[in-house]
Amino acid sequence: MKKSKKVLALLVCIFMTAGSLTACLSDKNSGDNGGNESSGNNQQASVEGNGNGTNEGTNEEGKKPEDYEGEISFWHFNSSEGPKIVEAFNKLYPNIKVKMTIVSDRDSQYQNKLTTAIRSGTGVPDVFVAESAFAKRLVEMPGAFADLNQMAKDVVSKMIPFTVQVGTDKNGVVKALSHQAAPGAIAYKKPVAKKYLGTDDPKDIAQMMSSEEKMLETARILKEKSGGKVALFPTWEEPKKIYLGARNQGWVVDNKLVIDDKVLQLIDFSKTLRDNKYEAALTQWTPGWASAIADDEKAMVLACPPWGVPWIINSNDQKAADGGRWGITTAPFNYFWGGTWMGIYDKSQQKELAWEFLKFFTANKDTLRKWALDNQDFPNNLDILAEGAPSDSKVVGTNLFKFYEPFVKEINGEVLTQYDDIIERAFDNSMTSYLAGKYKTKDEMLKAFKDNIKSNLKDIQVE
Repeated sequence: MKKSKKVLALLVCIFMTAGSLTACLSDKNSGDNGGNESSGNNQQASVEGNGNGTNEGTNEEGKKPEDYEGEISFWHFNSSEGPKIVEAFNKLYPNIKVKMTIVSDRDSQYQNKLTTAIRSGTGVPDVFVAESAFAKRLVEMPGAFADLNQMAKDVVSKMIPFTVQVGTDKNGVVKALSHQAAPGAIAYKKPVAKKYLGTDDPKDIAQMMSSEEKMLETARILKEKSGGKVALFPTWEEPKKIYLGARNQGWVVDNKLVIDDKVLQLIDFSKTLRDNKYEAALTQWTPGWASAIADDEKAMVLACPPWGVPWIINSNDQKAADGGRWGITTAPFNYFWGGTWMGIYDKSQQKELAWEFLKFFTANKDTLRKWALDNQDFPNNLDILAEGAPSDSKVVGTNLFKFYEPFVKEINGEVLTQYDDIIERAFDNSMTSYLAGKYKTKDEMLKAFKDNIKSNLKDIQVE
């Protein structure tokens, strides 16, 4: 029980960002670390660039990394990742001092402190990060991130397009870059698929999950052949990730709440799943959901970005690391789940040095490759994906870089808006009540959802 609680605490900490994974492990032993400052020089690095022609966007004057001198400030919410970045950067740029501040984002502390500093125009760091839950808010905030269009023009072409879309504001200005990407797929339990569906081949499973109708038919067969023991999904929140990623429009367009057709389809699909017991009615990130990942008599399928392989599957299923238990295949719709972005303060007096720091972590091919391999992450670099990982993932039996590469360019990053965390909390609350029977109809559920948005987002028009 003690071990499962630790795993659950890790999951709760990391579910919105692959970039925060190691921080959870560190913070369990060191406490909150809010406001802790460090140069990062006493931390062991997990990433290191060699500077031999792979640092994209090299200064036109041909300056070497060691030629840069000065000091910049850097804020991060991750007490493990931040120091590793600084330590690795200083191995290549020994004469740039980085004053690092770690502020935990527990209860939105990091977001609130950073937002307050930006609005007051005092104490803002030269470089700061944002995870997917609030990245777009900072990208669109006046006076927050600086315009990177000129500096980043030679590096964005190598990045996965949806990550650039997330870091680009409504006027087409690139404001933030990411070192990682979190494209979505479907992970499934091979023994369960083989036993009840007659195959565990990823192509066959992809076909069985390729449309709403086929997912419902697959769920029906699972339920029937397992005697009602095995559901398709552990929770409606798994397909939620997939459906929301498939929208044509985000939650807000021209300051108006938009309920895309895929949202309406999700509501109906989730209700059908619940009414027919095609999902296990669990809640994501709870102990029951975590234990269901290893339980072959609960559910077969999970939504799975690359970080989900080590940090959802392998962390909760003790047999996963032996291989053969899990497979991975394409989802019915393209989506992404998580990520961390980084940018330069709009009024920074050290933009040249700040760009060297940002470029090192998001555009240096050696840095990206080593970071991804050392931290079980997914590099935001199309060339590295084309080369493939050095070895297959034992957990899901495939080369993850090669697996995700064919469809990463098809993911729509423009569905992310600056209001998503607030709106999706309201949506989740209304959906939970609807599926539990509190709201008798979809119209009642939607009315409650819209009323919540009207109360909490006064600047958004709700029809």
